[in-house]
Amino acid sequence: MVQHNVPFAVADHFSPLLKECFKDSTTAQDFKCASTKTACIINGAVAPYFRNELVMKMRENPFTLITDGSNDTGRDKMNPLTVRIYDSDTNKVVHRFLDMCTTSGRSCGTAEVIFQKMNEVLQKNAITWGNCVSLSIDNAPVNTGAKNSLSSRALNENGNIYIHGCPCHIIHNTAKHAGQRFLDVTGFDPEDLSVDVGYWFRGSTNRKGYLSEFCDLHGSDYMEMLQHVSVRWLSLESCVNRILQRYEPLTSYFKSLDEKQPRFKRLVDAFSNPLTEVYLLFYQATLPAFSTLNLLLQRERSSIFLLHEEMTKFVRKLCARFLKPAALQCRELDDIHYKDPASQLPGNAPKFHISRYTYFTQSLNTDTFIRRPFNSVMSLVISLM
Repeated sequence: MVQHNVPFAVADHFSPLLKECFKDSTTAQDFKCASTKTACIINGAVAPYFRNELVMKMRENPFTLITDGSNDTGRDKMNPLTVRIYDSDTNKVVHRFLDMCTTSGRSCGTAEVIFQKMNEVLQKNAITWGNCVSLSIDNAPVNTGAKNSLSSRALNENGNIYIHGCPCHIIHNTAKHAGQRFLDVTGFDPEDLSVDVGYWFRGSTNRKGYLSEFCDLHGSDYMEMLQHVSVRWLSLESCVNRILQRYEPLTSYFKSLDEKQPRFKRLVDAFSNPLTEVYLLFYQATLPAFSTLNLLLQRERSSIFLLHEEMTKFVRKLCARFLKPAALQCRELDDIHYKDPASQLPGNAPKFHISRYTYFTQSLNTDTFIRRPFNSVMSLVISLM
């Protein structure tokens, strides 16, 4: 049950099932182990055995500590403390759970309280900080701040600990910061649009029915509008793709109806702006560079040995989209002068593959509309760097 992560309630059905399957077996007929007894066996016998095995290995071998706090949805905050360590029995590096490190009270989310709980767990099990070679945490200030953080306190215990922040978090924050620069120049935010579209159709059969009629009118199949969640790093790309897949039916829908809700008015303004599709096409071409790397780093298999090479490729891939080839040849990343206008591609040449941009510029035929997308692109990519 533990291995397959199924609830203890399954045990209530397991005993009757054995009796039904093996009617001629005395052992099966006498088997009685419902959820209460199963929970006692796992929590009182199995878990302590494997926990003790882990503690014994941690006392003698180097290990990495990994922790991350739960969302603040209850009175207690859970800070599960897990361990990566070499297992000589299987000849593999394994990932094991050590303790929940639950904190509570007004200061339950501070570095002082969380670290105190982590330290208590190690001291209780006679595990020295000297064996800890790395601390893996996300990049919140409470974790990685220069002072009064988990990392600073861990380094006080062992100055040789390597603090490993979350590269996925860094990639996400980089893209979000660059998107803010794009917003400053254009006034367009793909997250706001995705959230508005998702929530407008969410839970409304009537609105979905109207949209389905417009899909039929444009000769396309109806597709559900996806929900974008800001803490789900990979959802924005899917939402942008879905809006573009049904952009014409959506445009007709919002231009044809008359609603008084603020969200509807925002959507009408967005889909009435001829540059909205250009901006979405730009994000459609740009976001895969981030999501591909993020997915690679989120895989279950160890990827630390790929981190430097993949991050270098990622930065070069971004540079290649707005810098001249000569500015990238035979240069280390620190030597690339990406802010130098002489190294940048001409204003009408960034390589973001906006397939329908020519159509829009020819239709609008105004310098303001022609220049604004490229100005915003340059602001975004320079912010990324």
